[in-house]
Amino acid sequence: MSASLLTAGQLEYDTLVHALTVQSRQRPDQIAYSHLGYPDPRAARGTTTSLTYGEIDRAARAFAVTLLQVAQPGDRAVLLLPPGLDYVKAFFGCLYAGIIAVPLYPPSTHNANGRLDAVCVDADPACLVTTDAEMSKVTAWLDTSPIDTTRLVLSTSEVDESVYFEPAPQGGEQIALLQYTSGSTRAPAGVMVPHRGLLANAAQVYELLSHVGLSGSDLTFVSWLPLFHDMGLMVGVILPIIKGNGVVQMSPTAFLRRPERWLQTISDIPTPTVSAAPNVGYELCADRVDPGQIDGLDLSRWRFSLAGAEPVRVSTMRKFHAAFAGYGLSASTLVAGYGLAEATLIVSANWRTEAGIETLTVDRDALAQGKVIVTEGEGAQVVSAGAAVPGTRIVIVDPETGLPLPDDELGEVWVSGPAIATGYFNRPEETEQTFGGLLCPSDGTRYLRTGDIGFLHDGELYPTSRLKDLIIVDGRNFYPPDLEATAEAAHPLVLPGRCSIFSIDGETGEKIVVLVEARMSVGSPEGAAAAAALRNAVRQAIFDTHEVGVHEVLLLGPGGIPRTSSGKIQRAASRTAYLGGALRVLRPR
Repeated sequence: MSASLLTAGQLEYDTLVHALTVQSRQRPDQIAYSHLGYPDPRAARGTTTSLTYGEIDRAARAFAVTLLQVAQPGDRAVLLLPPGLDYVKAFFGCLYAGIIAVPLYPPSTHNANGRLDAVCVDADPACLVTTDAEMSKVTAWLDTSPIDTTRLVLSTSEVDESVYFEPAPQGGEQIALLQYTSGSTRAPAGVMVPHRGLLANAAQVYELLSHVGLSGSDLTFVSWLPLFHDMGLMVGVILPIIKGNGVVQMSPTAFLRRPERWLQTISDIPTPTVSAAPNVGYELCADRVDPGQIDGLDLSRWRFSLAGAEPVRVSTMRKFHAAFAGYGLSASTLVAGYGLAEATLIVSANWRTEAGIETLTVDRDALAQGKVIVTEGEGAQVVSAGAAVPGTRIVIVDPETGLPLPDDELGEVWVSGPAIATGYFNRPEETEQTFGGLLCPSDGTRYLRTGDIGFLHDGELYPTSRLKDLIIVDGRNFYPPDLEATAEAAHPLVLPGRCSIFSIDGETGEKIVVLVEARMSVGSPEGAAAAAALRNAVRQAIFDTHEVGVHEVLLLGPGGIPRTSSGKIQRAASRTAYLGGALRVLRPR
């Protein structure tokens, strides 16, 4: 596959604009995007609004005319839009106009807009796009925001959809959007994603689907993921224009309020379905959904569901499958993957096997020394992120020397391929450092340095942690996800997936700090005793399992651990909050 060209059947695309115009000519009356609204907050089924390929093409052309009245090609437009069809129109309107889209979300009324402030200052947009319903929130936010308030705010209602616009010619290397990183280990940076990267990654996704027999035009995508997130944008917006497979969207809020809506929607669709979610989505369904209460639940047509965007927990996926296997859900449907915004989205997935989620149990002592020894006894359980997607190469590298490492040795994950992004917006030094990795000796390829630690085994990638999160005590390496799994299993009151472990500098070296979220009251003597028992259990479990001491265990209420907008634990932010005394620690009165 060419790095700048996607061939889909007899269609050849060099940009997303080209892809959508072709689809609008070939299937103008076919539904491309459907969005489910839930006026009845108790309902499992929603009401549908839809756009055909012809309608979205016409809407994008009209949107481009409005945008070009206030911005020039190459400028940035920030999308402060709620989930829905207006988001799709605005996104493609930006592309048709040659304006770089910056997918975001409306400001909060609860003063939690630090990320919006940081992104908008960095992106330096020519305009902000929102809806009439969100306009008051946007203007209130701008009154206190550090960004230039002379930026024009456009409402989607200002677009005259009767006008027609012919897009100027564009190329595959033209920047389509700035995808801001989740900020799990640093401040968000704007990844410059070209049309080439989006088309290449979409082609790779379709090739994965072909390996499970999903190469026809009758499949349907289903997504509740936020459209400002890379995975949500790919599944909910990009993939439907590639081969004419429509998508059914719902908002993240609709899913979080009633997780069964995701399953009900998949069950109701008569064609094979494809979806994706972070670990927390499967966890919520397994914990809160009674499958017997879903009308006619049938998940037999759910053929592919990617688990990604945060570390995949095998216990969650097994619990999810056990809950819904009796309703037609196949274990092979659940697929773990690995990706990052700098690679557009997906880098690897379990596409070469029908075994579903796979794990490897390895010796902990060897792992602490950077080696992998598979064991059938007790050890660290590492989830496979599968093989590199077609056209992508993964190399494990010593980050200090640039030397490639053999299988079963831990190092930094380096990636090359047609979907790698162009770099970071207005950050040339960081771009060179991250996107300009050179092996020693060089093979002539510039690699993306992911900042993740992992190893290759039998051709599959096993990520372990972020390079910046690695803990080193007495010369031994400790991987936070492994420690966090032990802490979670230490006591039944520890909330699933709610641990953050990091190190701080001590007089004699690094010291380990454990943050644990628990739903408990510590105000009474009994509660204080229960909290002490939980802390001791976590401390003892980590010592027994990993033979390393813990400096401090702190209990926090639900939501107390810093997370990114996509739900990833922010260990660096956890460390900063700990050192600054900003954590809401549960303490006896």
